[in-house]
Amino acid sequence: MSSGIRRRSILSAAALGTAAGSLALSASTAHASHGSAPSAAALPAEDGYDLWLRYPQVEDAGLLDRYRAALGTLVRQGGGPLQRSAADELARGLTGLLGTRVRPRTTAAAKSALVVGTPTSSALVRELVDPAGLEGLGAEGYVIRAVRKHGRDHVVVAALADRGVLYGAFHLLRLVQTRQPVEHVDLTEFPAAPLRVADHWDNPDGSIERGYAGRSFFDWDELPRLDDRYTDYARALASLGINGAVINNVNTPADYLAEPFLTKLAALAGVLRRYGVTLYVTANFAAPMVLDGLATADPFDAEVRAWWPRKAAEIYDRIEDFGGFLVKANSEGRPGPLDYGRTHADGANLLADAVRPYGGIVMWRAFVHDTDAGWDRQAYADFTPLDGKFAANAVVQIKNGPIDFQVREPAHPLFGSLPRTNSMIELQVTQEYTGHATHLCYLVPQWKEVLDFDTLKAGEGSTVARVVTGRVHAYTHHGFAGVMNFGDDRNWTGSHLAAANTHGYGRLAWDPGLSARELADEWTRMTFGNDPHVVATVSALLLDSWRTYEDYTSPLGTGYLTHPPDGSVTGHLDPSPTTTGQFHKSDRDGIGYDRTATTGNGYTKLYAPATQALYDSLDDCPEELLLFLHHVPYTHRLDNGRTVIQHIYDTHFSGAARVTEMSGRWDGLRRLVDRRRLAEVHHRFAQQLTSADQWRDTLVAYWFELSRVLDEDRSWLQAVVAPADTALLGGERNELPVQVVNATGSGLRTEITLDVPEGWQSGDATTYVDSREDETVKVAVVPPPAPALTTLHARLRSGSVPVLDASLRSLARTVVLPPAARCVHALDAGPASAPVLKDYTRLTPASVWAEGAAFGWVGNTPDATDTGLFDVVRRDYVRDSAPAVLRLKLPAGPCTAHLLTGDPNTLNRTLIVRVDGVEKARTPQLDGREFTWVEIPLGDGPAGREVDVELSAKQGQTWHLSACVVLADA
Repeated sequence: MSSGIRRRSILSAAALGTAAGSLALSASTAHASHGSAPSAAALPAEDGYDLWLRYPQVEDAGLLDRYRAALGTLVRQGGGPLQRSAADELARGLTGLLGTRVRPRTTAAAKSALVVGTPTSSALVRELVDPAGLEGLGAEGYVIRAVRKHGRDHVVVAALADRGVLYGAFHLLRLVQTRQPVEHVDLTEFPAAPLRVADHWDNPDGSIERGYAGRSFFDWDELPRLDDRYTDYARALASLGINGAVINNVNTPADYLAEPFLTKLAALAGVLRRYGVTLYVTANFAAPMVLDGLATADPFDAEVRAWWPRKAAEIYDRIEDFGGFLVKANSEGRPGPLDYGRTHADGANLLADAVRPYGGIVMWRAFVHDTDAGWDRQAYADFTPLDGKFAANAVVQIKNGPIDFQVREPAHPLFGSLPRTNSMIELQVTQEYTGHATHLCYLVPQWKEVLDFDTLKAGEGSTVARVVTGRVHAYTHHGFAGVMNFGDDRNWTGSHLAAANTHGYGRLAWDPGLSARELADEWTRMTFGNDPHVVATVSALLLDSWRTYEDYTSPLGTGYLTHPPDGSVTGHLDPSPTTTGQFHKSDRDGIGYDRTATTGNGYTKLYAPATQALYDSLDDCPEELLLFLHHVPYTHRLDNGRTVIQHIYDTHFSGAARVTEMSGRWDGLRRLVDRRRLAEVHHRFAQQLTSADQWRDTLVAYWFELSRVLDEDRSWLQAVVAPADTALLGGERNELPVQVVNATGSGLRTEITLDVPEGWQSGDATTYVDSREDETVKVAVVPPPAPALTTLHARLRSGSVPVLDASLRSLARTVVLPPAARCVHALDAGPASAPVLKDYTRLTPASVWAEGAAFGWVGNTPDATDTGLFDVVRRDYVRDSAPAVLRLKLPAGPCTAHLLTGDPNTLNRTLIVRVDGVEKARTPQLDGREFTWVEIPLGDGPAGREVDVELSAKQGQTWHLSACVVLADA
């Protein structure tokens, strides 16, 4: 039986790297044989804005002559806006590629010509292509065909509908961009699925959830005034065959369904329409309550059932081809039908009924994450009982894996498990868990593995690709959704190489049978040109990058090792195994999550029996998923004879080393790629190398500390500063704990120093550590007295033994507070039962202002929380969703308040601070475990004056305060 996953594929990364290197070497030799390369200075600097739609003149003179003869005359007769867009793109592209002006004309040429159109719009198309041959291609299919008629050679792009002509035009340009011959071309193309959608997680304030390429390019302040970028965006989507765009975040407010957004959306839809892209909007399920004050959003409530058809009519009155809604409901706190005892089908059908008269659909996400413990099974449990109960114009949108876009997961068990419910796959183009725009991680090979996975739910051959393209079950709506990585950066995706994922997603959505190698080669040729050395090098870099990233981040399917495990904007980049143990289940005895039916949580029972048996068997389980499905001892041996812990050591060291090799191979293109893109990608590789080293050090050190199994091939010392347990008093001597772990085969005497910021004083220490043991020593440190947050690292020295820095750099923020004796106010916020920093005063919800008090709340009093995490100051805080006013009595002269805000565990929202009614500060949104000091000038004045400091947050959010320090200005 075919599982879709090869047993030993995880161990082939090194072989892939070797093959890629050989390919690059071969291409380099071929290039050298053609003479010296042009200077990079002669290449025009590019900023990436053109993406893969670059149209430089064809270099080969002979090929250029053949292209000019075949394509130099463009004929279009009739057609609507989509055909005009096709002709405009052909004129633009061929003018650049052929180096001669190409303009559309309406009459047949006396010589060979490129003819585009439909049989109904063009008599010439009817003459050159038998309309009967276009039957079965639908509205989006097309042919590109070389036809000889009346002694003249023509290239024809023909389709039954204008949208097919548009897609055919881009395909023809792609042929020329990649230097394919057209003299005898004969291609027939149509998409594998009707839904090929770009999902944007953009917010109305311009931020992007999981966006790494600047801010949103949807400028809601300026719309309905249009920008040329919207047209270029639509062109980019159409060039890939993407026919839909959801322009707002799945965690959306209701605002998009009302004015002024409807007018703005209508203007945007007009641009997209010209390129065959249908506009969709994510709908907030509670919109009837938010927008019109209804008491409920219950899908069985009569007022609610009347509200949604009225809203749909209002939208379609503005946007006649509006596609419908995407909905995230009852997941991660979002409103939904389960709030009222209804089902997901009840909620989806409510909205589907509203848009059905207009041909609209509802895409209902199956991502229903409530608890980490049930995450892998919840979607299956919630949706399979509802199979057949969803409306005919509703489609369930299923993530590629059961968790959350991890670098390695099995295919989602829902695929093939909903034979009577329209289904589509959701892929993530933006690299939330795979390195953001910092790491090169080409995801097409990962997507191909998922698409090729045989679910066996309808017998052998019922692959995920066949399920979501409607070839296994009789779906009426099915296809692909991709969470996009576009932002307002000039190069759209933040990193030049990250655009390969956007291209790969769109092309796979059109044809999931395309190979990763084909797509890498195609994108490279369109983006960097057709030099064989460039094509071989960049394609090899792309194809090896996913496995390389996996090697230094996530061994054998562990997954979810990034911090924080929440919904924050900038998280999920750096390693944090200590805070994500619920996913990898590491302990002193072993590693991995037992999800088997026999001894684990039963997750494997969600698959077909043959797949369950494969996954349940420790001997037969695909090793790339071993730790996703089994908990094993560190000494468990893999097929190559190495233990699991040795595999972790080997892959993390070799994976990080391969990033250096990748950077060197890229730099070898310095005479073949323009200097700007060469330098910018080089800079990204430098960032990736730093991050890969951090992943290696953190994870290797973490699992050695747990297992105490020595690496068979390497030895090292590791140092961990413990700032998460430490708050330092500025201007005073503190003792900072440093753990030293000996991962060598013999005892060592080690010298420890601290790497401290300028203005700090620190001592040193010496300790002896036995092999495979650890010692914690305290190192003296005196920070300056001002409030601060900083990252401290320990430096070890023991001869020439290598040292790993096992501190979590992004989280290792030691907090410094001034001694209470130096402060006007020294307030440690939290519940009365929580510990208090030395000599500080507790600020609790009960600290109400009274006459003669030094401080206290006026009016509303907040709540308080003690998490028990972090140090004495950061573990607890006061918080509220409503504003609260803290009144402070001040001495004569100028004073400044320093407010510490953050959360030890989860996402912390914006803190807004006003003094006497005037806004003084607004913090950015912070990740979990991230803190910041906010400095607030309180002005000058007489002794005994009172100042009101108001703390608040954005609507629907919660503010936090961990400490309030007031200092008299010098």
